Amino acid sequence: MGRMKGHSIVKAGLIEDTLNRRFHFNPCVAVHELRMRMRDGRPFSVLFFYALLAILSVLITLAVVTFSYSGFYDPMTSEVGLGRITFTALAYAQMILMLFVLPAYGAGAITMEHEKRTIEMLRATLLSPSDVVTGKSLVVLAFGALLLVTSVPVAAWSMMLGGISPTDVLLTYSYLFVIATWASAIGMFMSNLFTKSITAIVASYVVLGFWCAGIPAAVSIVGMTFSQSSSTSAAGFVSFAFLVLVVGIVSGWLLFLIHRRIWSAIFKRAGRNLATLVSALAAVLLVWLIFRGLMSPLLGIADLNRPESMLLLIPYGGLGLIIYPSGAEAMFQSSSAALTADQIQLCAWAFSAGIFLLMALLLWLRSIALYESRSRTRT
Repeated sequence: MGRMKGHSIVKAGLIEDTLNRRFHFNPCVAVHELRMRMRDGRPFSVLFFYALLAILSVLITLAVVTFSYSGFYDPMTSEVGLGRITFTALAYAQMILMLFVLPAYGAGAITMEHEKRTIEMLRATLLSPSDVVTGKSLVVLAFGALLLVTSVPVAAWSMMLGGISPTDVLLTYSYLFVIATWASAIGMFMSNLFTKSITAIVASYVVLGFWCAGIPAAVSIVGMTFSQSSSTSAAGFVSFAFLVLVVGIVSGWLLFLIHRRIWSAIFKRAGRNLATLVSALAAVLLVWLIFRGLMSPLLGIADLNRPESMLLLIPYGGLGLIIYPSGAEAMFQSSSAALTADQIQLCAWAFSAGIFLLMALLLWLRSIALYESRSRTRT
């Protein structure tokens, strides 16, 4: 027993040493945070109720479809299988639960250090801001992945009912993991922005509420306004312009932060203003090159100049396009060669998941910058 324990300690030390030397990342924060959080009974209670609600979403949907068999659904004539219907309910139930749990879970990562008065001890260590923020982010993300894993048997049950393929399940779960990453990044950013947990949690829910409800409401108003004037192309142009604006701002800011960190390391403190100027110019140039080189091919396979393109910016909109690729046919059939249903599904996944991953990466970099700036002001 003692030899096995010593062997595990050696393996853990080897992994930490490898991460330090190869990736310049110290995982001690992630390991400590994971142990502390999983000692409490609350994570296991959340896992239990998460699995229970996932099962109930499938059972309730199955009961509704079964009792209304002679009404609106007939499995013998319907093109949508019973398994796809129940899997849709499962996927949306998981997304709602993750958007409710993970931002609050991440919003308390740094603020709890303030409330416990341990933040100064954490800042006094040799850990870099990247080690602290990344370690705590990985713990939140690991909990999100654990939530998804608990519902895999329920998804397998939906597959047994027919109408859903393993590719659909894989793309859906990978997309849900991307949304979990985005929601966790929002909570982590708010945790670094504020010092009170309740303030960070409320701010995270406000941002999520605006993104998931405010944007669809604005698009609906724009669509109704232009539909009354029989100008759907104008509504599509507004949606396309907003989509390009969001992607441009996120990618430009992201490139600026990366370049500024690189040039600041080269120029050191004396050239910080020069590093900022060079980074801004490089970000503008790279964004222009990206849109110049990618937008033409993308517009060749997708007609993003449509109001439906705004669904790519909404979590549940992108999820619907992945589960039901027929809803994305209007956007991804503008090329000379018609795309298959699998290709349309993959395009919808790549577009929507790519945007949310860019935003998560931007929020992660901003969280590191906030933690670093506050550590400097304290010292």
